[in-house]
Amino acid sequence: MSVMIRTRRVAASSGLGILLLALAAIFGALTSTDSAAAQSSTLRVNMAIRVSAEGHAELCVDLSDARAGQTRQCPDRRRFTFARAPEGRWLRSAALHIAPEVSIYARARRSGDLLDFGLGVTIEGETRGLRSQTWQLEWDAIQPNRWVTSSTLPLRLPVSPHPELWPAQSGVVAGAHRLEVGKPAPEFLLPVLGGPSDTVVSLSRARSGDEQLTLIVFWSSWAPFVGETLNVLSDLAARQGDILVIGVNVYEVDAGAGAAFASNYGADLLHLVDMSGQVAQHYRVDGVPELFVIDEHGIYRGVIRGAAPLTQILSALTTVE
Repeated sequence: MSVMIRTRRVAASSGLGILLLALAAIFGALTSTDSAAAQSSTLRVNMAIRVSAEGHAELCVDLSDARAGQTRQCPDRRRFTFARAPEGRWLRSAALHIAPEVSIYARARRSGDLLDFGLGVTIEGETRGLRSQTWQLEWDAIQPNRWVTSSTLPLRLPVSPHPELWPAQSGVVAGAHRLEVGKPAPEFLLPVLGGPSDTVVSLSRARSGDEQLTLIVFWSSWAPFVGETLNVLSDLAARQGDILVIGVNVYEVDAGAGAAFASNYGADLLHLVDMSGQVAQHYRVDGVPELFVIDEHGIYRGVIRGAAPLTQILSALTTVE
């Protein structure tokens, strides 16, 4: 009987051991899954600041995700006017929702001749410690119309961030209407010419809001007089100061030809590349070069077709059809 009892105990112990091993395996799988999820929800965050010539500081946030890449997000009420800001008082932007029940906001204040700025984060209604992280810039030393970025902060999220923060495709933004005079210029996303193909720039992001005019020139290296046109537009942008010129390389026949050409002509301009020609078709481009004029409100006003000297471009800006 003792043998039988001992045998039953061994059997029971074996069953319990198998059960414990199974539970441990399940728990280990859950732990590794949670760990992987936690890794995927860790963002790297930088503050980005751009100061206009009029003294307005625009505060945005650069988010970097290991899988999705990088994106620059600008929350509402993100502008800070240094001269009118109260001394020592923190002013904050609207909340930018980056994940379920997670939002961040930009903060800035004037401290004598210094601009203090920082980042706040709210998770499930609770303000977390990033609020105490601040950086300083000497206001008079900031160069106008150039983005300045802070050091990087890791931000651990309890959930994965909203995927729509990272627009994945280049070309015309979904839902954008065809080009029409008197209507907003169609929004697009295009990679920088010669840069990484997964880093795209939008029309609205390229525009800071301070431009009186935005000129979009579609060009190809093989077209006649393109080099002269790009140089004229570069000179125009440098003279005027309130004109943004965006070059869009399109219908290129040789790999690398567009980037090599832009390094010699209009090198100071922002050049994007429209590999598929989708944006050019949406803008009804008939030939290159063609110059599309957008006013300070983002409204399309007209087109200048073909290469044109500086005097013709300047006179056409007020009489485009």
